[in-house]
Amino acid sequence: MENKLIPQSESSLGVFGVIRESFKTTSRNGKRLFSILLLVFLSYSQVDFLQEYTLAPVTNYFMWQLANHPNIVHDLLYNFDQTSYAVDTFKALRELVLLKLCIIEISSIITLIFLVATVCSSYEAYTAKVLGTKDLILKIFNSWNRSLLTSFYLGLLSLGTTFFYAIVIVITSLLPVNSGALLFLGVIALSIPICYIYMATVWMVSLIVSVLEEGSSGLTAIGRAAVLMKDKRLQASLMMVLFVLADRYVVLVAKVLASYGGSLSIELVTSIPFTNGFDCLLKLFMFVVYTVFYHEWKTSHDEKEGKGFYLPIVNVKA
Repeated sequence: MENKLIPQSESSLGVFGVIRESFKTTSRNGKRLFSILLLVFLSYSQVDFLQEYTLAPVTNYFMWQLANHPNIVHDLLYNFDQTSYAVDTFKALRELVLLKLCIIEISSIITLIFLVATVCSSYEAYTAKVLGTKDLILKIFNSWNRSLLTSFYLGLLSLGTTFFYAIVIVITSLLPVNSGALLFLGVIALSIPICYIYMATVWMVSLIVSVLEEGSSGLTAIGRAAVLMKDKRLQASLMMVLFVLADRYVVLVAKVLASYGGSLSIELVTSIPFTNGFDCLLKLFMFVVYTVFYHEWKTSHDEKEGKGFYLPIVNVKA
């Protein structure tokens, strides 16, 4: 007779099991996650409003210059000092680039804080550990630098992958056009989205490792993520595909809503709250899902290593 007091391993959870446990974890941790979600939503919305009202005039001026001066690129490169409009256009372009980089940096910081706070809170809720607000804030603060370092190395890895594909495509385009070259180019084109999905999955798991495991950051966190994902890459990548498709659908609906707006103000009021609201919800649930994934992978890995495992109290049946 099976003893129901003995907890069963969570390592057998499949994709739908992880989704089910993620919904339960989100429900148990609803108040704290809602507070995080609200703060992040307001932050994203402020950044978007700032972007529209600061970048729109500069962008419109730059596009007006392009429309009225077809040779603007040539003048910027060779006749910069001899044309007054080229100087003004260069200043506008510089301002546009600096503002865009600043907004990207602010958005990246908000996203990283969002991830760290959600992962820490969800992991404590999933494993049924009691952690006060002050302790949670301290844990978030202590894991911030590890997540930032891991993001830096992941960014370098992504840039390296992008350059690799760019070089391969350029070399392939120089080859004589024949069936072999076209087949090779088709294989490369097909591998790009697959590589993108896998890189996004590794990025997510590596950040979660850097948040939850002390001493894991940078290349160490990336290596640890690769070890935990062994034999589970397809499962994790499939989940990332679902999130990417959901995100594209939200963007598409937002564009449709924005097309009905007659002015910039109406467009901002309709598109930004909708886009940011669903985008924040998707990101939050994605963070929770991969946190549950992390616990399952860690449990399975510890079982194989003979270290035992820790199960959520909520899953122990009496």
